[in-house]
Amino acid sequence: MSHVQDPGRIRDLSAAIASGALTSEALVRRCLDRIAAVDGAVQAWITVLADTALAEARALDTEPNKRGPLHGIPIAVKDVIDVRGLPTRAFSASRAHLPPATADATAVAHLRAAGAVILGKVHTTEYAYFSPAPPTRNPWDLTRTPGGSSAGSGAAVASGTVPLALGTQTAGSVNRPAAYTGTGAFKPSTLSIGGAGIVPLSPSFDTLGAFGQTAQDAAYLAAGYAADHLRMRVPQANAPRIMVIEDAMLARLTAPGTAARLASLAESFRSAGLAVTTAASPVSLEAVLNTHRQVLLAEAGRTYANLPRELISPRLAGDIEIGLAIPDAAYHAALGELARMRQVFWSDFGPDTLLLLPAAPDVAPADGTTGDPSFVIPMTALGGPIATLRAGLDQSMPVGALLCAPAGFDARLAGFLFSDLATQLDL
Repeated sequence: MSHVQDPGRIRDLSAAIASGALTSEALVRRCLDRIAAVDGAVQAWITVLADTALAEARALDTEPNKRGPLHGIPIAVKDVIDVRGLPTRAFSASRAHLPPATADATAVAHLRAAGAVILGKVHTTEYAYFSPAPPTRNPWDLTRTPGGSSAGSGAAVASGTVPLALGTQTAGSVNRPAAYTGTGAFKPSTLSIGGAGIVPLSPSFDTLGAFGQTAQDAAYLAAGYAADHLRMRVPQANAPRIMVIEDAMLARLTAPGTAARLASLAESFRSAGLAVTTAASPVSLEAVLNTHRQVLLAEAGRTYANLPRELISPRLAGDIEIGLAIPDAAYHAALGELARMRQVFWSDFGPDTLLLLPAAPDVAPADGTTGDPSFVIPMTALGGPIATLRAGLDQSMPVGALLCAPAGFDARLAGFLFSDLATQLDL
């Protein structure tokens, strides 16, 4: 049995539900059957709300007017995000004593209001940090990592057990696992998604992100919880210019197969009539990476200064101590340097330009690590929305590409993903 399955495009599922050709209840049952068939091997899910989800789906099927594209669509939720009635463990013994959440996270509440069905919780790394990794396997090759920290989110969609999933990104935790599992992702502008009910790590970067079979599908989910001022539900649709970013770090680390898939994707854009050019990164991506780490450590240390060290992993405990040792002056200086880097970087690119670069140096590595987030982290730190596009296969494993826009231009990126061209290219 293949552990990879396409759960269906949101535009098609939504149209079928709207026309009556498909019910939400039938779609939920399809997901439950798939979970029963493959999740014993993939291990993406922690809790499946089978009875509750079916009841919600039946109620939504009785509504005469559909609420929008997410009406009746099942969604998985990463276990750092509150779902009422379920504990939020964040894969940590330090949270084992906490009672179930009494309310949904704000974004989950907004998704319920949009008609989404919450199917259950999926795995994460501890506190959405680097380690330890959960038991989740990559559906494409069970000996390889699905990435982190949103391991369960990417694997659940890739294995066909759910069409959409929520994740979070502080470094590369949405866009990288999407690349490794051959799924699409949409991470809105950094800090653009507010509200309560999400376990923090580094508040300057923590952002709720979306997974789908394609980046277009993920954008539908992100639009369901995004703030109105991002205008993702009324996106800008003019044709963008594609700029392939060159940088010393990208050139040094990118594997030949990944480079070839990125070049092929750029050529498909060019063949479709888009202007595709190349440009050197205006700032060193490695410098952005290092500054991001300084801020992340300082904030994680301050956020979790009182966390019992004996109840968390050695990696997290050690990095909390490193973060606490960073003086306020150095932390503030790093924040200022990031602001300067953002200004320099984005001043070279207009609002109609979308930046293209590899999502990871190579395909998913063997289990035991969550992989290399170094290509995603600078774009997270630079603040704009980031989509993960499927760029083909190398070594029979998925390759992903990042498509990025300036901070606040989420509607620009979403508009391209919702366009006829993106549909034709199955982005």
